[in-house]
Amino acid sequence: MAAFIMGCNAWAFDIEPSVFDRGFEEIKQEYPVLTYNADEFDEADKGENAWTAGDKSHRQGHKSPAKAFVLSLAVPGLGQYYYGSRIKPFVFLGAEVGTWVLHLKWHGQADDMTDEFQTLADNNWHEQRYSDFLEDEYGIGDDDSLSGFTEIGHHLPDTRVQQYYEMIGKYDQFSWGWVDAYLNHPDSVLYEFDPPRVTGPSVTPTSALRDRYETMRNDANKRYDKANKMIVVAIVNRLISAFEAYFTTRSLNHKAREHDSEFGRVSVKAQLKSYSSLRDTPFLKLSYRF
Repeated sequence: MAAFIMGCNAWAFDIEPSVFDRGFEEIKQEYPVLTYNADEFDEADKGENAWTAGDKSHRQGHKSPAKAFVLSLAVPGLGQYYYGSRIKPFVFLGAEVGTWVLHLKWHGQADDMTDEFQTLADNNWHEQRYSDFLEDEYGIGDDDSLSGFTEIGHHLPDTRVQQYYEMIGKYDQFSWGWVDAYLNHPDSVLYEFDPPRVTGPSVTPTSALRDRYETMRNDANKRYDKANKMIVVAIVNRLISAFEAYFTTRSLNHKAREHDSEFGRVSVKAQLKSYSSLRDTPFLKLSYRF
């Protein structure tokens, strides 16, 4: 009777484990993929403890989809390298490098083109000529002082910023500032109205320099647009890389769950159930998933 009581209380006191305890420990050591899941508790079999392969963080080959997403969002292709691809990283990273190379190339070309048309304007458009025209037609040499004249709807900024270079070529009222501007129209009505009109086919002077200037400026703006589109392409490439890494990692994890142990579709579950005493009988449950 004393021996039976000691055997029943082997779990409560630090005494030598029984043959069942030693066998159970051997099972755990032989199959380390089996991990303890404390959440599994069978109310029908009180005192049962289950060792299962339920903790996915310990599965061999498991990768974090969220981590793969963040890695590829930061550096396209890095998430693909993380989940094990050796080709896709070069595809996404190559696309990233290519878009930025084109962006820098076209942006640099646009900067050079901008310098060229601004130099053309600095040498051939003179604010004094424009002021002389205003003085002749309106008696005031500063367009900021003109009010009530709808044809004078724009005013030059005080400094030669981007708006300055846009206005002197875009709007007809500034056409008189070009050094080659001349009025060559058979129906000229410049002096027949009070106040005089300064816009329209009869009063807008012809200027080859202005036409050339506008062509150069438009070409530069188109080149800037191409460069900026490469930024959009780079962003799209990062998003595609990030989502591809996320969903591919999830798919690989799903496949890994089907083959995460040497048993393939066979799952192994070791248990201790109570019959004559507390957790005195070990069981090994095998199941096959079709």
